[in-house]
Amino acid sequence: MINTDKVLFDKYYKLLCYFAWKMVKDKNLAEDLAQDAFAAYYLNKEKVSPDEAAVKAFLYSSIRFAVFNQSRKGLSEKKYWERTPYTEFDSIDFEQQIIQSEFTFAIHVALEQLPETCQKIFQLSYFDGLTTEEIAKEMEISINTIKTHKKRGLKALRNVLKPEYFSLFLLMLNQ
Repeated sequence: MINTDKVLFDKYYKLLCYFAWKMVKDKNLAEDLAQDAFAAYYLNKEKVSPDEAAVKAFLYSSIRFAVFNQSRKGLSEKKYWERTPYTEFDSIDFEQQIIQSEFTFAIHVALEQLPETCQKIFQLSYFDGLTTEEIAKEMEISINTIKTHKKRGLKALRNVLKPEYFSLFLLMLNQ
């Protein structure tokens, strides 16, 4: 149960902004959509269960429907359905988008907590696909130093991330 509006806002605002941004690719619009979701919640607070899962579902659904309505305004119904298949708004897909959004946000926040050199090595290795040797050459440091930073980074991420997020991160790395 979420006990105060500030706690609710602090806990979900950035996640909601990121979730909205994934759909609209516009930072300002994403922030507006997140704020609108909170405004809608505050206006309908007495109709929403105080259970945290219900509040979270309400906030994410508000953004999803706002994006849907915004898209619909700019297009005729026929053009809209030609460009955006109905399955895009399937509830399973929606839940996957929420999980992916929260996962990506958690990884991003965790990586920001690593030392700068470690962040750079992680970026080059796990996201840009460079080998240890290529990273060592580019950064002009030894291969063993690269390996050490990678190990320390994984250990730090394991301590920062939820266990299920760390497991997903490891699965993602092995693909």
